[in-house]
Amino acid sequence: MKIRLLGILITVAALVGACSKDEDTPYVPVVNPYASGAFIANEGTFGQDNASVSFYSYAGDSLEQDIFSRANGRPLGELLQSIHLSAGKAYLVLNMSDTVVVVNANDFKQTGLITGLSSPRYITTYNGKGYITQWGGGGTVQVADLATGAITHTIKTGMGPEMALTLNNQVLVCNGGAYDVDSTVTVIDPVENKVVSTIEVGHNPKEMVADMQGNVWVLCYGYIKYDGSFNIILETPSKLVKLSGNPLQVTGSYIIAEKQHPQHIDISKDKSTVFYGGGFGFNGIYAMDIHATATPATPLIDGAKSFYGFNVNPQTGDIFAFDAVDFTSAGKMFRYTSDGVLVKEYATGVAPNGAWFR
Repeated sequence: MKIRLLGILITVAALVGACSKDEDTPYVPVVNPYASGAFIANEGTFGQDNASVSFYSYAGDSLEQDIFSRANGRPLGELLQSIHLSAGKAYLVLNMSDTVVVVNANDFKQTGLITGLSSPRYITTYNGKGYITQWGGGGTVQVADLATGAITHTIKTGMGPEMALTLNNQVLVCNGGAYDVDSTVTVIDPVENKVVSTIEVGHNPKEMVADMQGNVWVLCYGYIKYDGSFNIILETPSKLVKLSGNPLQVTGSYIIAEKQHPQHIDISKDKSTVFYGGGFGFNGIYAMDIHATATPATPLIDGAKSFYGFNVNPQTGDIFAFDAVDFTSAGKMFRYTSDGVLVKEYATGVAPNGAWFR
């Protein structure tokens, strides 16, 4: 009987001690769990609603998967083309779902939805308005009121508009040609919502960045034409084209390759080095000083590896590169230093295509 009583007293003491410890260190919920890190866009599989967003934590050096579904209790949608961060919001552009899903960037809970789109690709923002590039309508930018999500204007661009960039109170749009060919960058006045100029660059411009001197570097994919049996009958080189001045005009054109076609571009932390690479059949990531007179002959990162996309962390200079693997299973992210040294490999969602940093 004394042994049983002693056991009960020990148990009670342990419970009291545990309660006392809990009271001394109360549970504090995580506030703004996504305030510091990078959002990874996982495109997903064509024909399936399995697009997702992963979050890379600087503090934890780790990836949290599928944060939209965890925050909202539903799938995100089909084919996440890109993400744009602005004023505490994240704008998730879903190419095959024909929508832009708007979330609070701190907790990833949905706050809005932009509909009435046709094959949207990218979004940029200016003074409470969203400028959404879309292939539908023969190539247009849809202007959305970000407070209501309503489409207020349609602006005609070139064919297959891709990345849009807000710079110096203008919106620049790369006209990537869709399944054909275009060679222009459209310049839009976002106050009047009208085209003010069209700049001839190289065949099928895809993305662009601004450097430390205010120059804009445009990555031009080049043009490949096939016959009915998918044999190449015409192929033009890929290029980097530099735009300078006010108004912008071409001040430099640099051939990358005659028969290799990168799709992505980014800029170093100090905006003095342009990086390009990524895309089907283009191996490695290259680095070009903005004062160079020719593109580099050798890659900075692994000339034997073809990345689906990449981006540069503007805070650390690290390069995040992505492997879509087979577009049905988990993809991979590789983190490199700015010198091209591999630091670590991570698992992602299906078909990761880029990173957006906070």
